[in-house]
Amino acid sequence: MKRREFTKLLGMAGLGAVAPLPAGVASAAEPYSGPFYISLAAIGGWDVTSFCDPKMNQSGERDINSWANSGDIQQIGNIPYAPVAKNQEFFERFYQDMLVINGLDTQTNSHDDGRRHTWSGRIGFGYPSFGAIASSVIAPDLALSLVHASGYSETAGIARFSRLQNPDLIANLVNDSQVEADNTVYGLYEDGELDLITQFQDARLNRLMGSAQLTPRQQQGMNNLFLANSTRDELQSFGDLLPNEFEADNDFRAAQLALLAYQSGLCVSAQLGFNGFDTHQDHDEDHISSLEKLTDLVAFIYDTAEAAGFADKIVLTMSSDFGRTPYYNAGGGQDHWPIASAILIQQGASWGNRVVGATNEVHQALNINPSTLQIDSSSSGIRLEPKHLQQAVREIAGIDQSSISQMFPLNAESVNFFNSSIQTN
Repeated sequence: MKRREFTKLLGMAGLGAVAPLPAGVASAAEPYSGPFYISLAAIGGWDVTSFCDPKMNQSGERDINSWANSGDIQQIGNIPYAPVAKNQEFFERFYQDMLVINGLDTQTNSHDDGRRHTWSGRIGFGYPSFGAIASSVIAPDLALSLVHASGYSETAGIARFSRLQNPDLIANLVNDSQVEADNTVYGLYEDGELDLITQFQDARLNRLMGSAQLTPRQQQGMNNLFLANSTRDELQSFGDLLPNEFEADNDFRAAQLALLAYQSGLCVSAQLGFNGFDTHQDHDEDHISSLEKLTDLVAFIYDTAEAAGFADKIVLTMSSDFGRTPYYNAGGGQDHWPIASAILIQQGASWGNRVVGATNEVHQALNINPSTLQIDSSSSGIRLEPKHLQQAVREIAGIDQSSISQMFPLNAESVNFFNSSIQTN
C-alpha cells in the first residue's frame, strides 16, 4: 500500500490522518531526481588566507602565512588561490563551476555561534539549516529527505534528519527478514511468505479503517505504523545500492552513504563535514592536512557522482564556523577570526569562475555594493554576512519565496551574486 492509497483510504472512511501527509510530495512511486544540495562544513574555523582568499605577508606586520615567504599567490581563471596543500588540483578542476564569496563576516569568535550563523543565516537560536528548509519544502515525505553526518543540525521542527554513519544498521533495517551467522545470510521466511504477510496486514488495515469507532489515539497509532512500514519499504531502493565494502574513513563513508541515498531517489539534502580546522597550535602542518582532506572529499563526492551519472545535479556549499587570525600565535597556531569565506559549486552554472566580496591585505572585510559587487566604502556599501549566503542558496534552490522560508526570514539585502557578467575586483 502506497502513501496516496493510504490517504485515500482515510478519506473513504471519513477520517483524516492525525499528522496529514503533504500533498504533491514524492512517494515510493516517485523517486526524487532534482538537485542534490550538499552542505560541507570545515568544522573549527578554516584559514581561507591559505585557500580561496590568499594573503601575502605585509611589511611591518606579523607574518600571515609561512608559505608567503617563498611562494606567490596563484590564479586560475578569475579565482586566486594559495600555493599549498592540494589547492592547485582542486581549483583547476572546479574553478569554472565555482562562486567564491570572500569577506564573509560571521560576527563571532564562538564556535557554536559561528556554526549557527553560517549555516542558518542567523546568529541566534532557533533557525533551521538550509538543508532542513530545502528538504521540508521540496520533498518532506521522502524516507531520507535530509541526511546528517556532521555540522549544524537544527531543524526547528520542520524536518527530520537521518544519520547514515553505520551502514550495518542500515542494511539490517532494510533487510529485516534476514539474519547473518558465520558469514552466511539466512531468510526468516520462505519464498512468498513475506508477500502473504503483507497482504494480510493491508487487509487488516482496510477493516480497521472501515470502522467508525476509532479514537484519535487509534488513528494516530495506525498512521504512525503505516508510515514506519512504508518508510521501510522505500528504503529497499537504498538498500539495493549498498556496496559490499564501504569507505574506511568515517567522513568519506558518510559522503558515500549520502550519495547513495540521493541515487536511490530518497534524498534532497545532506549535511557533511569534519573536524580538524581549529588549529591553535602547529597551524602550518595540521591545517594544511585538513585542507587536503577537504579538497579530496569534494573530489570524491564528484568522482562518485560522475560514475553514477548525477554529478550535474549536485549543488555544494562549503564554509566554516569563521576564519583564522591573519597572524600566528606564540605556539605557531592561528586563533579565531570572524572573517571567512564560502564556496558554491555546481557543474555548468552560469555564475561560475567568479569571486564576490573582498578583504584587504590583512584580511579585514571590505564593504561592497550589492548591485555592482564593487568595493564600496560609501553608505551604499554593505558587509557580507551569512544571511546573504543563506539567501543565495535559498534562491538557487528556488525556495526563497516558499511559506517555510518566510517563517524564517533572513532580512538580507539583495546581492547580485549570480550575475555572470560582474564580480568583485
